[in-house]
Amino acid sequence: MAARVANEANELSCVVIPLESTQLLLPNVCVAEILPWRRVKALSETPAWCLGLLGWRGEMVPVVRFETLNGKPGPARKSGRCMVVMNRARNAKGLPFYALAAEGLPRLVQLTAEDLANEPGKLGPAESVVVKLGTETAVIPNLNVLETAVARLVR
Repeated sequence: MAARVANEANELSCVVIPLESTQLLLPNVCVAEILPWRRVKALSETPAWCLGLLGWRGEMVPVVRFETLNGKPGPARKSGRCMVVMNRARNAKGLPFYALAAEGLPRLVQLTAEDLANEPGKLGPAESVVVKLGTETAVIPNLNVLETAVARLVR
């Protein structure tokens, strides 16, 4: 029993979020809720990566297309399969939540340090590292870049 408890302490619950051309890997605590796609209120004069605002639990939450924020072309359409409402990781002033547009259903994975291996490659401005996750690759986003961009929307 003690060996099992020690092993669980070394595991991290993560969420894999499928995007158009890649997938994101984030700790589970970053995710507030996963929603089916909903109508988004379009905003004028926002960057192309901001799809608009989502009404969620009495808050207006900006919806972000990660690929476009990262400098890559995203899908031309302004929708996705679902939305992943994110808890902000930083203690800066601004919106406490934002949402990521996902192209597939996110899935929960339990990871240990041995489950991940760095994958060489060129990183975009909103990417921290690309990792090999079993037979797949995933991007760990740079939450500082992502959340700073979202915070600029409210200024």
